[in-house]
Formats: sequence, C-alpha cells, structure tokens
Amino acid sequence: MSYRFEQTIRGHVYVYEIESFWDPEKKQPRQRRRYLGRKDPDTGEIRSPFRGLVPRAARDFGHLYLVHKIVERLGLGPLVRTVWPEKAAEILFLAIYQVLEARPLYLARPWAESADVDPLLDLSSQRISRLMEDLGRDEERRLRFLGSWVEHQGDLRGIFFDITSLSSSSKLIEEIEWGYNRDGDNLPQINLGMIVGQPSELPLAYRIYPGSVADVTTLKNILRLMAEWGVKDVTVVLDRGFYSAANLREMAADNLHFIIPLSFATKIASGLLAESLRDLHSPLSAFYSKGRPMFYVRRTVPVGEVEVEAHLFHDERRKADEMDHLMRRMVEIESQVEAKEFWNVAAVEEHLESVFRGSRSLYEIEGQRPRFRLSRRPKAISRLMNRMGKTILLTNDKTLGRDDILMFYRRKDVVEKLFDVIKNELDNGKLRVSSREAMEGRLFLTYLSLIIHSALSRIMKEQDLFKTYTLAEVISELKKLRLVTLTSGRTMMTEITKKQRTLFQKFDVPLPVA
Repeated sequence: MSYRFEQTIRGHVYVYEIESFWDPEKKQPRQRRRYLGRKDPDTGEIRSPFRGLVPRAARDFGHLYLVHKIVERLGLGPLVRTVWPEKAAEILFLAIYQVLEARPLYLARPWAESADVDPLLDLSSQRISRLMEDLGRDEERRLRFLGSWVEHQGDLRGIFFDITSLSSSSKLIEEIEWGYNRDGDNLPQINLGMIVGQPSELPLAYRIYPGSVADVTTLKNILRLMAEWGVKDVTVVLDRGFYSAANLREMAADNLHFIIPLSFATKIASGLLAESLRDLHSPLSAFYSKGRPMFYVRRTVPVGEVEVEAHLFHDERRKADEMDHLMRRMVEIESQVEAKEFWNVAAVEEHLESVFRGSRSLYEIEGQRPRFRLSRRPKAISRLMNRMGKTILLTNDKTLGRDDILMFYRRKDVVEKLFDVIKNELDNGKLRVSSREAMEGRLFLTYLSLIIHSALSRIMKEQDLFKTYTLAEVISELKKLRLVTLTSGRTMMTEITKKQRTLFQKFDVPLPVA
C-alpha cells in the first residue's frame, strides 16, 4: 500500500511516495519513501528531478571517430575537400562506410541513421548513384587528386605494381571485355592496375584498362602517368608475369630501375641455378635474415640486350617445408591412382592435374585399363627439388645490395593483399554498374577506401595488434562506444572501456570527449 506525502521546506512543497511493507527480520511494519519531485505552486504539477535525463537516442561513435582522425592525419580529408569542395562530405563518408561496413552503397543511409553521421547528408540511393556518375564523368578532377596525393607522399624509395581482373555481367560498358581472368570467373572483365608506394605501403594511383589489354601495356601507361607527376628515380617492383626481354629493354631504355622475380621455367634461370648451385650451399654465402639462415649469391647476366644483376637466395627452412609438401602430395596421388579405375591414360593425366597441378611431369604412367600405376621420374623430381627454397631476383639497379633487394621482395605482395581487400572486404568482387561513368566513380571511391584500409592495417602491423585483433574486431570493439542524446537535448558519451582506451592509444589518437 502506498500514498503521497507533501513536505514544505522554505516555501517549496516537495512530494514523496510512501510505501508500507512488512519487515520479516524485525517482524514489524515499516515504510520506505521515494522522492517524486517539487510541486508547482500554480499548476500543482510535480516536476521530476530526472526530467531531461532520459535517453532519447543512441548513435555508434567510436569507430567513426578513429577513422576520421586517421583520414585527417593522412591528409586525405583536406585533399578531397580541395578537389571536391561541394561533394567532399559525401565522398569521404562513403569511403569510410566501405571500410567500416563492406556492404553495398545503397545500405549506407539506414546504417548512417544509427551512427554519428551528419543528418544533413543526402544518402539516398538515387543521390549516391548520381554522385558515382559525377565522379566518373570528371576525369580531370580525379587525375588532379591522384597527382596531389602522389606529391603528398614525398620521397619514394620504390613502387610496387600489379594488376587484377574485376568481372562484370554488364553489356553496356565497352571496356568490359573477355580476356585472361585471374579469378577464373567465366565473365568478361576490366583490368585494374594499382601502384603502391614504398615505404608508406599506401596506394598511390590506379588505372583501368579494357579486359583484353595485356599486362605489359598497362605497366607502360601507368609509369608514364607517374612520370608526369614527378615520380622519377625510383625502383619498380613487379610480378614475374611482367618478365620478358622486351619489357626489360623498354624499362632500361626509359632509365627505369626495376626488380622482377625470374621464373624457373626460363633458360636463364636454369643456367643461373646450374652455375650457382654449389655457391648457394657454401658456408661462405650464408647470412641471417629475420631469424633464419639463408644463402646468397650475386651474378651479372645479359637478358637480351640488357645487362642485369641476378640476386639468388636460398632458404633452407623454406626448402624443408616445400619438400615436405611435395612428398606428402606425391604419396597421396600415387595411392589414389592405384586405388582408382581409369578409362585410359588421358583420364589419369587429367586426374593428376586436377589434384596436383604440374605433377604430370613427375611421373611415367604405366599399366592398362582399368588399373594404372605411377612410376617416378628421378631427373624431373631432382630438378624440382633443386629449385626448392630458391628465389632469383633481377634488377638493373647496381646500387641495390642483398638486404635492400630482399626487403623489396618481401613486401612485393602488398598489392596482392590490396586486391584481396577490394574483392573480399570492400564488396567489390564484382562490378554491379550499368555505365562507364558509374564504374569509374565506383572504382575511385574504392581507391579512397583502400587508402584508409591500408593506413589502418599498417598501424595495426606496427603496433602488433594483429596478434590479438583483426581490423573488423577493432572496428567492432570501438563501435560499442556510443553517443547518447537525452530528452533535454544534452549529449553524453558512454564510458570508455579499458580495451577501447588501449586501442586509441595504439593508433595514437586522443581519447574522445563528448
């Protein structure tokens, strides 16, 4: 049972709710009271002391705060605002959205409703489509931004270049053509060439080419563009797919320094291995790198008309791993062939290539239908084993020493990792666009997202955060930090946890204050 009690103090009437209850310990009735508020002398209304302190809305905040700070530190925000002063807010928001959510752009508006985003931004799907087309149509401003971004990076020690395929089912874009698809998709494609800077490991520039254009053509075009932006006297690190005597000759003629892995399928590689095999196992060639023993030999060799330096490395630990993998796979395949029935030799060959690519050259196929067996080819297997653990890097930069070229080579997969991010983490594995303009705008937005993603990943790597977090887990943890709007209009921030505080410190970002 409860009732209200009014108490007058210094001319003000305070109202309490009195509740009677039975105390089982003291075995007697007792009372508890709850303060309701002060009574208005004119209206009689009870004014609650908690009025205005009730939460009205809550918005995700911490992850956006972190990324905004990184974007400004990179100088990305000011550059976008300089080139697109009237569209910068939408462009930056969508680039950040792709990093944080990796979901289709048409879902940006419902996501923004629960996040700390400027409510004045027009994020309708129609507006986003127009924005992508506007970005794609304005090549002059896109190139101006790329040039400014490259200049903003300062001195570059080297640049990494690679190319990937992006598939699309659109029939309305001329550049989407049939060609060699690196992902094995049975779709037409465009080629995306990407350049990443060293030591920053941030994307510098990109270019789009028709799907049928060869890799070597994309390289020439993007290097000419980089030269126009003042990027000279740097070393270009390429994938082995770019190796040819003609490519090396053209790069040397343009005074471009290059590093390129040499395929073991070439005669030059076979000759270098035969000449250097003894030295690659000599204790005089041994050194330590990243806590593991390695062997190193340097040779000068002509490739067509170009004289290059061949740097040969041998890693015993890698050889042991590769040997283990080879032997296990060979034993598995031999057991499979003995246990299965095949129609003919061609069926056995098809099986070998399907389960272990390249294994056909390691065996003679003996027997007759339906039972066949595999007989090992000692010479072929020995040639393969001689290559294990070995790497041959070619360069025309005679100033590069053992440690320099090894450092470049170990970072060569930085572009491949970015392509993986594009296809698996930024929702761009397939191009879902219906016009060239929309395609150009969409890929430019992805390029901006890739810069942000790369910067976050680089910091995590430097701070050893990948030992305990993925980038998605960092975003998820900071997303829990929220801004709460009260009915009074006042904004409060939820308490910063120990984990969140540590993450902000690792990223060298000041703690947020509501």
